[in-house]
This record gives sequence, C-alpha cells and structure tokens, in this order.
Amino acid sequence: MGTKELSVRKAGEAAPAETDKAGSWMTPAVDIFESDEGLTLVADLPGVGKDGLSLGIDSGVLTVEGRPKRAEKSDVLWSEFGAAGYYRRFQLPDNLDLEKIEANLRNGVLTLQVPKAAAARPRKIEVTVH
Repeated sequence: MGTKELSVRKAGEAAPAETDKAGSWMTPAVDIFESDEGLTLVADLPGVGKDGLSLGIDSGVLTVEGRPKRAEKSDVLWSEFGAAGYYRRFQLPDNLDLEKIEANLRNGVLTLQVPKAAAARPRKIEVTVH
C-alpha cells in the first residue's frame, strides 16, 4: 500500500479520490472534538462493516482504512461506478494514552475515543490554609 498523507481542505471542499495500485480511495469526512478527558474522532464510512474496517497506530500515526461491502454481481442490475475504499491518517499528539483507545462502528459512523494520559489531564490542587 502506498503512503498517504493527511491533506487539509477548506470547509465545504469535496474530498478528492486518490488512486493507487489496489484501487481508488476516498478521504472520509472526520470531525475531531477535544475535551479535558481526551479526543473524540467521528468518521463517516458509509457501507463499511466491521469486517471491512482496519484501524492501526504506528509511531503515533493513526490509520483508518475502510472497504465497503460490495453487492454480489448477481444482485446488481445496473452499476455506473464501483464503491471506493476510505483511507485517512492522523498524527496524534504525545499527550494521549494510545493503549486505551475505544472504537465503535454504528450505521457507517466510526467513533474513536482517545483518552489523554493521566499526566496531561487538568487537575485541581487543594489549598490548605494555616
């Protein structure tokens, strides 16, 4: 698989399809939210089931790869395009606990919960008065 890098797009700009030796890839839409507890990534992967989803982390880079389930040729009456796969990579910050990532896939929407390391979370310090 060729290497792909995260590209920044302006709001409303369509994601370009990428092509490599294995077929075409689309960049899925992803929303990222940060809280005191960690990051939440929400990716749209329509047509992708658990069997077609691959998540991995290598050297702090999160890779999301999804292949939609294809209809059997006997079930297709007319087809003008094939279903492309989804591919996206993210460089994660060092303050996250990558051992405790939780992933949930429901109705083509992938939600990743990435908690911050305990040392990176804000904490309240009690003050004693003498």
